[in-house]
Amino acid sequence: MKTCSSVAADQGRRISYATAFAADKGLMQFTILSPTRLHAESNSMPADPQLSPSGTLSLGVSIVLYRTPVTAIAHLLDQLLAQGARLIYLIDNSPKEFDTFQDWVPPPRVLVISTRRNLGYGRANNLAIRDSVRRHAYHLVCNPDVFLGPDTLTQLYQLMESRPDIGLCSPRVVGTDGELQRLCKRLPSPVDLVIRRFAPGSWFTAQRAYYEMRDHSYEQPMEVPFLSGCFMFFRSSVLQRLDGFDERYFLYIEDLDLSRRAAGVARNLYVPQVQITHEAHRGAYKSLRLLRYFGASVLRYFNKWGWFEQSWFGRRGNSH
Repeated sequence: MKTCSSVAADQGRRISYATAFAADKGLMQFTILSPTRLHAESNSMPADPQLSPSGTLSLGVSIVLYRTPVTAIAHLLDQLLAQGARLIYLIDNSPKEFDTFQDWVPPPRVLVISTRRNLGYGRANNLAIRDSVRRHAYHLVCNPDVFLGPDTLTQLYQLMESRPDIGLCSPRVVGTDGELQRLCKRLPSPVDLVIRRFAPGSWFTAQRAYYEMRDHSYEQPMEVPFLSGCFMFFRSSVLQRLDGFDERYFLYIEDLDLSRRAAGVARNLYVPQVQITHEAHRGAYKSLRLLRYFGASVLRYFNKWGWFEQSWFGRRGNSH
């Protein structure tokens, strides 16, 4: 990969490429601000997962930002670095007129990729994933509205080290109010997604309960077809085999698709002894534009996987 320009920036470097370093041929240009002095050549950092700064885990982390000031995730970055993440990729999908970073200088082990336009959630994550999986044994896809519990990364890392059959794991998730978020789900039918979007919460309770796996204890580990995209802890070899997210989903449903594909090559495990906090925002419930993205992704998902593979009602109980 060729360097278009290189300008020193405080403790880091700002590097522009003619093509994206993550083999995204559709991106003509983007910018990297790297306090670790990442060079333009792809071999400038060791790809061997065993080579690492002292005290860090062989773990890359990707966080996608859109019109989110970096100060809003300062605590999350501190947590990830303190718990041993080796390299954090911040992929900024904000338009160029939005100053995500202002005068902020990334600390060591944080890499910023500014796309200067909204590539979509999956495609932006893939910029990091395709680089991270060849450098690290594990990769974490993390939402910016997450807070870690004590030793979250170490516990999940040790679990994955002891269980080579697991390709993807996810912890127990609670809201800022401490209430459990039931994010373990079965593969949906079209009815499940329509109900979750349009029906009042008191309707179709049996159908919702089946979809959210409420017939299983959330206090016990379990294999799950669909783990939430807010915190996906992957084995890199599995994620590399899957080639990350399907970029045809611009926003929404991409985590369902990736979870489903991951379960086809390894095991997806819910890990309740590890807990994080998730400040969930349901944008598709408030914005017509986001609702259109949601609808387009739903259509794409069922066109890909089939509209009648899952029972629309059947075992799922009676409607309201």
